[in-house]
Amino acid sequence: MSTPRTPLSQQLHEQWKPVLDRLIGVIDLKDGVAVHGIAGNRSQYQPIAGLSADECSLLHWYRSIGIRRFYVADLNGLMGTGRQRDALLALVTEIRQEETLWIDSGWTGSISRMDQEWLSRMNRSIANESNLRWIIATETADSLDVQDRMLEFVNSSNLTLSLDFRAGQFVGPETASNWVLAALKRNIREGILLDVASVGSESGPASGEMFSDCVSRFGDMSWITGGGIRNVKDVRGLVSEGYSAFLVASAMLPALGTGRTPENS
Repeated sequence: MSTPRTPLSQQLHEQWKPVLDRLIGVIDLKDGVAVHGIAGNRSQYQPIAGLSADECSLLHWYRSIGIRRFYVADLNGLMGTGRQRDALLALVTEIRQEETLWIDSGWTGSISRMDQEWLSRMNRSIANESNLRWIIATETADSLDVQDRMLEFVNSSNLTLSLDFRAGQFVGPETASNWVLAALKRNIREGILLDVASVGSESGPASGEMFSDCVSRFGDMSWITGGGIRNVKDVRGLVSEGYSAFLVASAMLPALGTGRTPENS
């Protein structure tokens, strides 16, 4: 009689257990469906095999592994085709008291009345308002002033600055350093360093000179990174470089995770 196969979610839980509290499960959401991000080519992202076609399915999968923090990229908002307000509201209402959700919805310039009302509704709908973080991403921002616009409606403790890169080149107005200095001046103390070219690559973390300089120079920021993370060893190496949390996706997905044996040392 054959031994029952251990469910993949349990396998992944055991493999990643030493660093689970540092992981943030990424949900790339397009037209209300979780898709698999690869190298930042957003128009080419496809639905994730093995999951139902709804906005909460990937969150449930991450939760079954033991992840309690989640990052949602609103691809429609980032590509300028309209925010997925209803889908994001459904995700917010799904978040439990002890869980945290980051949302990147592609904020650019002024905040419309519709968006103001939606932000207010989102903040009221989550179990713990302090656990909803709104991302200001340099790739979509029109200027540093977007930080002030968001601060009219969101507390600084609920804002996260994302410094976006593509193949090592900073994406956004001004410079990465100017963005961090402006954020610190406004008491925004959490930042993300992400090179979209490494997303979905599983080729190892993208941690170039610019990233290292930001982490070492701006120690008052709590830094998050991601892209290409393959295993516990990668995470431990990044912790030693000064990062506090890590965005993961491909290494955790149901169809892609089968049979993997991530290094744990």
